[in-house]
Amino acid sequence: MTNNRVNALVVIDPAIKDFHILEKSIKEGIIPQAEALILQPNKKEVQQISSTVQKFSELSELHIISQGSPGCLYLGNSSLSVNNFNFHASQLRKWSVNNLYLYGCNIGAEEMGKKLLVRLYRTTGAVISTLTSDWGMHTKIGVGIWNTTQYTLIKQDFTALTA
Repeated sequence: MTNNRVNALVVIDPAIKDFHILEKSIKEGIIPQAEALILQPNKKEVQQISSTVQKFSELSELHIISQGSPGCLYLGNSSLSVNNFNFHASQLRKWSVNNLYLYGCNIGAEEMGKKLLVRLYRTTGAVISTLTSDWGMHTKIGVGIWNTTQYTLIKQDFTALTA
């Protein structure tokens, strides 16, 4: 990876089917000025993301493609959830990006999902886009079919979403 004009980092969990095809598409420019990071399971996945984010001075977008459930983002053999959020908070503060995209089914669904999103917003300050279901429209990344919901209202009134 080089620091030349990289403004998007796409993190891919190797548990995603055909993740090598996705990595190749990113390298071919499906997301302009993006780099791909394939997580190494059992190697402190949140820390891997934080270390890579810090390598790029112009990074504005972080895309994380993984499996999910309400309030939980699965990363390799670990997870980021409401239950372990405080453990990862110091690493998450290093995610200095404007936009955080979470491509895992149902991460933002239900009360647990809302709690995770509010905590992510409060910790990173990023506008968070996530999935509330496993159906919807194609994303520009082209993996699966999802309904992407942007949680921009968190900035105006995040007290409406209890944390």
